[in-house]
Amino acid sequence: MRDEELSKLIADDYAGKILTATYKNPMSVQQISRTCNIPIAVAYRRVAKMEEHNLIKCVGYEEVYRGKKVSYYQCAVNVARVTFSGGRFNVEVDPLPESELVHVGEQSAEKA
Repeated sequence: MRDEELSKLIADDYAGKILTATYKNPMSVQQISRTCNIPIAVAYRRVAKMEEHNLIKCVGYEEVYRGKKVSYYQCAVNVARVTFSGGRFNVEVDPLPESELVHVGEQSAEKA
């Protein structure tokens, strides 16, 4: 079931725009919404779902106002392959090497 859900997510137009926009350029969800012309609520839901499936990664945050923090996300996919064989989807995702992730702000995602 996970491969089928992941294949749908990878094929999703909004997810594709988000992966493309954040490939080498970490962005906040607000920036993703504006850049990709995605409604803000949809952008938050899609980023959360993509992070759950390790397609996008929080690479840090910045404090913007009185303790309010903004998280920045980057595409975590180097290559994604979706195949359909024997009535089943198979998804292979090669992660972007850690050395290619751009860490943003005060601390890395592990602490965010």
